[in-house]
Amino acid sequence: MTGRTEAGTVRDFERGDVDAVAQLFQRTFRDTKTPSPSLVTYLKQAFFDHPWTEPDIRSKVFVEGNGRISGFVGVFPSRLELDGRLLRAAFASSLMVENPKENPLAGARLVRAFLSGPQDISLTETANQTALGMWQKAGHPLDPGYSLNWLRVLRPAAIGVQLLERRFGPARLLRPFGRLTDRMVSLVSKSPFHPAYNGKLTFRDVTPDVFGDALLTLKDFYPLRPRWDADSLGWFIRQAEQKLNFGYPEWRVGYAADNRPIAAYAYFTEPGGIGWVLQALAAPAMAGDLVDDLFTHAYGLGCAGLRGAAHPWLIPALMTRRTFFYSRSFYVAHARDKALLEPVRSGQALISGLAGEGWTRLIGDRFD
Repeated sequence: MTGRTEAGTVRDFERGDVDAVAQLFQRTFRDTKTPSPSLVTYLKQAFFDHPWTEPDIRSKVFVEGNGRISGFVGVFPSRLELDGRLLRAAFASSLMVENPKENPLAGARLVRAFLSGPQDISLTETANQTALGMWQKAGHPLDPGYSLNWLRVLRPAAIGVQLLERRFGPARLLRPFGRLTDRMVSLVSKSPFHPAYNGKLTFRDVTPDVFGDALLTLKDFYPLRPRWDADSLGWFIRQAEQKLNFGYPEWRVGYAADNRPIAAYAYFTEPGGIGWVLQALAAPAMAGDLVDDLFTHAYGLGCAGLRGAAHPWLIPALMTRRTFFYSRSFYVAHARDKALLEPVRSGQALISGLAGEGWTRLIGDRFD
């Protein structure tokens, strides 16, 4: 599929474009010119070996008149279900345009090419301010419930050092003082995370496979949900496991007295750093139990704090547990049949994290 613009052509992403897109990715998001071999390999894997690959739902490239690729929007096909109906879905990821001032319409053309695809519902959970503007100009507002991000401070001094490091690298030398300060404070003031979680569920550390089995059961609490099976979900989990720039993954499942999975979460832990929550889902009445165990577990492993995307079903539990909310990236959903958007608007759609784009290493990981 192609679409000609004033300054070039928008067409489907092909295997032969991978090197050029890798270079564009490095220049746009990593401020380097030479892509690593691991990035080239990963782009092939993520876009061409995806378990739900569709021949007519493809990523797009913007090609200048001289044949040079200067724009790209990654597209991940997805399979959702709503009331027993199979939906073809697509997530837009990694929108990038080189020299956007010289090609002011390239980004908008890429977004338009994506939205005009054959999918029943179009989504993105990683739109930045620029990409959001393109979606909004096309008449698609952000969804507040899925756009919020959150931060829970577990060790205040260590968190302060972490945030200072982002602006002033040498501040990392203050880490020992931050740890010492938090330790002294804990001796004077009892931590809210001790004693350990003592709720209605029994949470256990599990293997990724057991975590996946739990998700196959828990997804049915949500009207709009991915049509995972063991193979496809296993592929997404294995992809997410490689995101070691976030730390090391922890997999937890909460069980009822009869050993049924009722809640589950996965997060990347970095002792002394800020952990990142990949996925969290639970029976409607158990979100508070999940959050309590999550905070206690992360504190026990030495995390200074935790952050994640605010899945709407977690927001009430997070709000009542001294959690900060902020905007970092934006969620947008579009469907020609507006009835498909009702579960999104009401916060009852499982369409983020492993069920969205959170599994991909293109979000936040490094390629050496």
